[in-house]
Amino acid sequence: MAVQKIAFLVFLFPVVISIVFGASVLSNVLAQPDRHLNMWQFVSHQPPQTGDNDIKIQNLLNSYSTFTPVHIIVAVNNTAFDCGDLYITIYNLDTSPNQVAAQNGYFSQCFAANNLTLPINDTFSQIIGKSGNYEIVAEMKDKNNQNTIKSTANFKVQ
Repeated sequence: MAVQKIAFLVFLFPVVISIVFGASVLSNVLAQPDRHLNMWQFVSHQPPQTGDNDIKIQNLLNSYSTFTPVHIIVAVNNTAFDCGDLYITIYNLDTSPNQVAAQNGYFSQCFAANNLTLPINDTFSQIIGKSGNYEIVAEMKDKNNQNTIKSTANFKVQ
């Protein structure tokens, strides 16, 4: 009988106290103004893309803060563009004409043999320091620069 009481005190009592304490702290934090609980923040919807079906921009969010980098990868389904050049450009839609906010080029992107996402052995990660509306364009040219496929999507920086 004494063993059961000791087991209760050692194992179960700290768990119950932790849950009660955690619930108390969370309820006090959520009672403060401008606080909310977003349990689904990891579920993010990608903005709709326009352009060719052979190229897709992945990991793009609908909005970013001015301190969060825009980090994307590109998937190309058409092997005719294997070993071609990839260009990623971000345009500021709030300026007239649209100004380039960021631009990178990745050359000789050979992806077909291992079904890789692009850019290969590199990353596109760009911090946009000015809030506004932006458009990202991923453009892939074939090895001979004869054909081009591209995809575009819009996002916000707040």
